[in-house]
Amino acid sequence: MKQFNWGVVGTGQAAHLFASDFSYAKMGELKAVASRDKACADQFAAEFDIELAFVDYFSLINSPEIDVVYIATPHVHHYDLVKACILAGKAVLCEKPFTLNEALSQSLYDLALEKNVFVMEAMWTRFNPVIEQVLEWVEEGEIGSLHSVQASFHFLASTDPSHRILNRELGGGALLDVGIYPVFLAQLLFGKPDFVQNQAVIGDTDVDVFEQILLGWETGQLASLDASIISSNPNRAILSGEKGYIEIDSPWYKAKSCRLVDESGNERAVEFDFSGNGFQFEVDEVNRCLEEGLTQSPNHSWQDSLELISTLDEIRQDMGVSYPCEEQDDHHDVHEHHHEHSHHKH
Repeated sequence: MKQFNWGVVGTGQAAHLFASDFSYAKMGELKAVASRDKACADQFAAEFDIELAFVDYFSLINSPEIDVVYIATPHVHHYDLVKACILAGKAVLCEKPFTLNEALSQSLYDLALEKNVFVMEAMWTRFNPVIEQVLEWVEEGEIGSLHSVQASFHFLASTDPSHRILNRELGGGALLDVGIYPVFLAQLLFGKPDFVQNQAVIGDTDVDVFEQILLGWETGQLASLDASIISSNPNRAILSGEKGYIEIDSPWYKAKSCRLVDESGNERAVEFDFSGNGFQFEVDEVNRCLEEGLTQSPNHSWQDSLELISTLDEIRQDMGVSYPCEEQDDHHDVHEHHHEHSHHKH
């Protein structure tokens, strides 16, 4: 069995969670970290016992010692870093959202196909054992036909206007940061929606801070979703079917338990005892795919990732939230088709 050496690009919160869960993965070694701040790189390396610390992202990406790169920088940098990984022939796991919009994501997946390099959006929730259990119950018809899903992801983010989550220059806003999770869950169950509606609150920095999203399918399903970076919520998810419902315990996106309740109120609860937050499961998936010589995960494929960002593009267009890099077209006209119907806020 090949031992894959991993490198982490970025030293923010996602990188910390990822690195602390890495030790629970079945295989692989976390061998390098890169930060543009030398003190941050050194501190991160010391904290997680990582051999190599780089002060330049591209030095890590091009290091012959590294097989797989995990990208955990602000959203706006994902495109350039993933592209550099693909060109360096390095497998890449990139934090969600994979890029800021569908056109950018599509161009990277096209490049990965051409260069035959493994690429996956880091939708860690997809690999949580609770989500696997829920999918199994649904597929086995345990609650009959599934009619709807309700899911929330709220948290109280920094109120510092320069923080990446509120910073329009860095691709900030609730939708791409946390709204992506409820939309992901709905699409995991029902596929890409036929109808998309939303109500959003746009904050002082011109990014969305709170939204309620309603998705609909021609086959008759609905999803009622909400996301916020200005409020708290139990963050549960409920799947309603004709013969009962499934509740994913709070917080559903990293849950360790779920329950199935039939129409008579009989409850079946399942609990998983895993360490950490569950980032290790996406590491296992990447290692498994690399071992099998795949360029994408069958469980969160390029198509899944594209359909997800496509729905987010639609929601964001309706909100009137766009990002400066989308307007500058500094990525060779890949955004052209977005322009004709963008509502820019002035």
